[in-house]
Order: sequence, then C-alpha cells, then structure tokens
Amino acid sequence: MKAAVWTDIDKLEIKEVPTPTIAEEQALIKVRAAGVCVTDYHIISGKLKLGKMPHIQGHEICGEVYEINSKRTDVKVGQRCVIATSIGCGHCDMCREGKVYLCNDSQEIGYYPHNGGYAEYVKVPVSAIVPITDNVSDKAGAILESCVCPTESLMNANIPLNSTVLVTGNGPAALAYIMLAKIMGAGKVISVVRDAQKEQLTLSFGATHVINSKTQNVEDELVKITNGKKAEVVIEATGAPAVIEKCFDYCAKGGKIIQYGIPGDEDKVNLPVKKVVTEEITYLGAVGNVKAWYPLVELIDAGKLNLEKMVTHEFTLDQIDKAFDLYRNHDRELIKAIIKF
Repeated sequence: MKAAVWTDIDKLEIKEVPTPTIAEEQALIKVRAAGVCVTDYHIISGKLKLGKMPHIQGHEICGEVYEINSKRTDVKVGQRCVIATSIGCGHCDMCREGKVYLCNDSQEIGYYPHNGGYAEYVKVPVSAIVPITDNVSDKAGAILESCVCPTESLMNANIPLNSTVLVTGNGPAALAYIMLAKIMGAGKVISVVRDAQKEQLTLSFGATHVINSKTQNVEDELVKITNGKKAEVVIEATGAPAVIEKCFDYCAKGGKIIQYGIPGDEDKVNLPVKKVVTEEITYLGAVGNVKAWYPLVELIDAGKLNLEKMVTHEFTLDQIDKAFDLYRNHDRELIKAIIKF
C-alpha cells in the first residue's frame, strides 16, 4: 500500500509499505480521508519530541471497513466509519471507568507505535470503529476527531441553559467550542480574538458577540454584554499564559473554566487561588475523547452540526507535504486541511 512515512526531521516520503495484517478483534480500514493536525506537524518538524521514525502519522481518520475479524455484529465489511483513536490497557481503574485516555499506558492510533491514517489502509481495534451514515461526509468524518475533546469537555461542564459562554482563540478547537456551545444550550457565545479578520470568522461559526482584545478591554466589554454577570463558562483555547490568567477575570462567580490550550513546558502561569476559592470557580482540564464520538455523529447526521465548513484545504496523499506547508508558512486561511484518497 502507499503511505506517507515520516523518515527524518521535517521529512515525509511517499512509499510502498506492506498492508497490515489483522488479528482477532481487529479490523483493516480503507482510509477515505484523513485530517491534518497541527500536532502531527509539531512531531514531524521536531518541535514536539514524541515517537520515533520511521512512522506513519495521522490520527483523524474516516474510512470504511475493508476486513474484520470480530464477534461484533453491528459492523460489517463496507461500513463507513470514523476511528476513536485512544487505546488503554483495558483493566486499570481509568479504563474501567471508560477514561482510556487517562490510562497510565494510554496510546493512540496515529502515534508511535501505532501507524495512522496517512496511508491507504490502517489497522485498528474493532472497538475503535464508530459507524457513520451517508449524511456524514468523508470531509466531516476526517476532522471529527478534532472536535471530540472540545465536545466532551462541554458535556462534562454541564452548560447551564441560556448561559453565557466565552471562548478565547480562533483555531479549530475554538471554532468547535463555539458551534457546540450553541447547540448545547448557551444563549450568548462570546468570542475573544485579536484581529478583525478573525472577528468575522468566529461570527460565521456562530458566535453571538466578538471582543477584539487588541483594541478593546475584554472585561469591560464582557460586563456590558452580560449586564455585569460575566460568563458562566469560560473556555481557554490558546494556551498562552497571559490569556489563561485573564480567564479568571472573565468568569462569573460560581462559574467554570475549561482549560483546553496547553502552555509550553517552560511557560509560567500564575493562578489566582484566592479568587478560585472565594468565588467557587471550577477549573476543568480538557483532554478526554470517549463519550462524544456517537453524539457528534448523531448531530451531523441530523443536520445540526456542519463540520465541513471547517475544511479549508484538500490534498491527495502525494500532496501531503503541501498540507504541512500551510503550518510551516502560518497560512492565515487555514482552519483544517484533509488528505483525500
């Protein structure tokens, strides 16, 4: 089969490699489309020391079952699907609670040692197969994984009906948070960005209000929008220490902050512990990706969520380096790119 193999720092090679063979309770997936994630770029470019070469990256996968060896009866050859990529040991406390992503031995399809979706075929555990209907396009399926963690963290936060949600950032995760917060009952969704072009972008994804932190005082504008109440849920999707620290000023008393963005290893973040305690602010980390797969598929199937609009670029496998050039060149038009087979 043909695959894009990571062979050296910032180097991918299109190669013919053996098609995987499957064992019991495994399936061979014929990849139809794969999302190109910035994390893969960070690994391939050497910015993130994770895994080793040679390896086939790609953890955002839409495909169809090509071969299956399982007692599972709801999935057959030809079934279109997306792949829930987290793999745990299966027997620790976290795995038994369904939180395989918190398993001490947690691994993920697309990260070493498990080859991923930048190939014509990928081997997966049968349990990872999430069936999709004809209403879920390959394009939407290819980037669904990138929306799972944001969705699950919103489910965990239990957004109050008609509440105000504030989202920092304008990347794919921030846009997913904006779309899903509206679907899950938020009344106002306030986007905080730093330039006019991104103001229009977040509005097009469903934000009801936009505050430009470069030209406006965010806290003052937030007080005006909420009549002094501030936001019941604040979502930090940038990872910038200064933004993380300001989120506590945006949060209403008794509110919740979802921390999605990850600061650098050398970054220092000062958390206002006294404010957290005296105002009963709940601070939630967001890393899970188990509960949200089927609800997301159902939302797309019902026409309530349009993930296709997040896809700004499409390439073939032979053109995969052009997809990574978008990250290398900091392309301002990029939201999500996909590889189509």
